[in-house]
Amino acid sequence: MRKPLPAFRSTSPCPATESERPYPPRALGFTLALFAFLTLSTSLAAQDDGADQEDPVNAEAFIETVDVEVVNIDVYVSDGDGKPVEGLSKDDFVIYRDGTPIPATNFYAVAGGAPVPGPALEAPTPQLEAATPEPVQEPDTPSEPTVDDEHRLWLIVFIDNFNIDPVERNRILPAVRQFISQSLHRGDRAMVVTYDRKLEVRQPFTNQKNLLLKTLSDIEDDSGLATIRNRDRYEALTRIEGRGSRPSSSLLFARTYAEEVMSNVDNTVDALERLILTLGGLPGRKALVHVSSGIPMLAGEELFQVVGLKWNMPEAYAEIGRHDTTRAWERVNRHANAHRVVFYTLDAGGLRGMEFASAEYASFLNPKLRTSLDSTVPQNLQSSLRLMALETGGRALVNRNEALPALIEVAQDFRSFYSLGIPSSGADAGRYHEISVKLRNPQKGHKLRHRTGYRSKNLEGRMHDGLRSALLYAHGENPLGVTVRWGKPVPHEDDLYLVPLQLQVPLKDLVILPLGDKHEVRLQLFVGAVGKDGEVSQIDRAPLGVRLAEEHVEAARKESLVHTHKLLLSPGRKKVGISVLDTFGRQSSTVTSFIDVGPEGN
Repeated sequence: MRKPLPAFRSTSPCPATESERPYPPRALGFTLALFAFLTLSTSLAAQDDGADQEDPVNAEAFIETVDVEVVNIDVYVSDGDGKPVEGLSKDDFVIYRDGTPIPATNFYAVAGGAPVPGPALEAPTPQLEAATPEPVQEPDTPSEPTVDDEHRLWLIVFIDNFNIDPVERNRILPAVRQFISQSLHRGDRAMVVTYDRKLEVRQPFTNQKNLLLKTLSDIEDDSGLATIRNRDRYEALTRIEGRGSRPSSSLLFARTYAEEVMSNVDNTVDALERLILTLGGLPGRKALVHVSSGIPMLAGEELFQVVGLKWNMPEAYAEIGRHDTTRAWERVNRHANAHRVVFYTLDAGGLRGMEFASAEYASFLNPKLRTSLDSTVPQNLQSSLRLMALETGGRALVNRNEALPALIEVAQDFRSFYSLGIPSSGADAGRYHEISVKLRNPQKGHKLRHRTGYRSKNLEGRMHDGLRSALLYAHGENPLGVTVRWGKPVPHEDDLYLVPLQLQVPLKDLVILPLGDKHEVRLQLFVGAVGKDGEVSQIDRAPLGVRLAEEHVEAARKESLVHTHKLLLSPGRKKVGISVLDTFGRQSSTVTSFIDVGPEGN
């Protein structure tokens, strides 16, 4: 008969404290009153009275862990005809980080949708691998090659209904549907998101093309709010050019219009940033196809020009610089680069005609001014689209009446690319680095596209990103075999509920290190939740672990670490996510489950 194991002392903080957390920041425009706290009561399933009561040994005195993140820089190389250039090796590229050359430690090439076999590179520094998606039913295309999880494609079709003309949108949506039908391959995941003052996930990530196509068809019934922007501009122009107008009132009309446009741009930027934040924990490449009728870079530029010309007013031209949104778009691009998101921006207006030559404008604008506006307005609308694509390594699909051929060019990037891995120490977490990639021996006509920077993330930041994405997008992996058992929610103050759970982690796959005269397991626990409206709570973190004598190590591997935990939740149906990181082994598990809390959850 096996001798019972001793009780192992937890190296985590004292158990059972209750502390309310502030409301979390917004994510995808959702709201959720959720508070969380941890009770760190840790034991093993079998116990006896031989527990060691000494203070835990300071592990940092005996072992140093170095967190090195491998950052993948995806590079697209094309020839003079725009065709992908294949057959390059790691030695063909030179990478500069903040102006200093840096060698690639990893190299991955894909041609025609299939990974290209190559010689083994030096082994990368051990790192935390992001959770991979839960298995889903694959399309019946067994002959298609698959790309590894670190280079999996996540496609986001973003229909910007706030900045689109509905007629223009519905003209190009059939091409977008055909693009999905032809370009979504085995292993890819795609989702559809719309924005019309609020973000809405219309179809979560899936590989089922029929669901994606139906969602895109349904969007044809949506309104498009760019027509309101055009109407407001028309009314402002009629006032500026109207009888009895004066320099001061004309400038006021232009400024009022510009400030409204600038506010709308800020809201659009905010929505994109919040969406990008949720994508950071997805392993692999993220391609965001942004469909709009253009978004002004210089809010009200055309009206300030009209005022300046009409009244010979230099201060009107100065107003253009005061309403420049370039910095906001640069901020979006930095967020996208930090989370490996590439923008492919599609202007639904196509090759724009002479909008201001129409009769409604001809009645009060002179021909020279109308010609100037027909040049200024499209360039202004497309400048933000060009910048988004340029800085993230994507493509700006503008002045293209035929959308499908342009989208097929996008699909080339999905199937032919190079990925260069460089190390980024967690010591400079949060710092943004400029990146430049060049060919060592460039050929005439060859062009490179890639993201122009990245932001370093430490281990905790990557765990937060991964758990947030798991809560929103249903992906996760559980190599540590973590199990969760829920207790009955108990009413608490302020209409909240205490929800107990028991976390069980088998010790067999955890790294147990000798530290001083004992052996130790160290874990990090991350917990978050999301309500039916999609608001992700603040993610809480706490250390967890046990210490044991050397003679008990082998027996302990047959047991599990059991941790008692409580959540303070508002009523309703909640999805709770738990990530457990083996601090020494650099392996993690993520599990999610639903729980109904209180009468609203029934």
